Amino acid sequence: MSERAEFIRDSIDFLQRYIIKSLQREAEEFGLTVPQVRVLAEVLTGKRVSIKLLSRNLKMTQSTVSDIVERLTLKGLLVKTPSASDKRSVEISPSSELEGELSENISRIINQSFVDALNLLQPDEQDIVEQGIKLLVNAVKKKIERDGLHKYESFDVFFFRDENESFKSRKKENDK
Repeated sequence: MSERAEFIRDSIDFLQRYIIKSLQREAEEFGLTVPQVRVLAEVLTGKRVSIKLLSRNLKMTQSTVSDIVERLTLKGLLVKTPSASDKRSVEISPSSELEGELSENISRIINQSFVDALNLLQPDEQDIVEQGIKLLVNAVKKKIERDGLHKYESFDVFFFRDENESFKSRKKENDK
């Protein structure tokens, strides 16, 4: 079992490195960096987020995120507005340009490397890969809950769907 776990862990690491390299190549076509694409994707998901939340979800320092947000604001992709709840902070939201056509391009940038790889497989092989990933993710979610890790904020960023719900919605219900 240890060899299998090591193989799966190494495979996930390989896939993660592949995603980053592919994302870098795709992002450059739009004049963006990988961290900028990650911030844009997170803002598109949250619609209105703080620098602090972006920092936590993306595992970046607040100063790094702040610099990225500033550059993306100057490019007209993000909008900063004073927070209604905390006058010392700002909320980051997508600009109308980002919410429009560019939103689809960001999604394409993020997914293109896997679309291209999956297209190299036959439809039945694609189904096997999808089923295997679903099994592994569900097993990890069970382990997370069994270990009590679902109570930690770092899992907020995961958004895996079950047939009936997402991990986020279940986490929030558990925290009530």
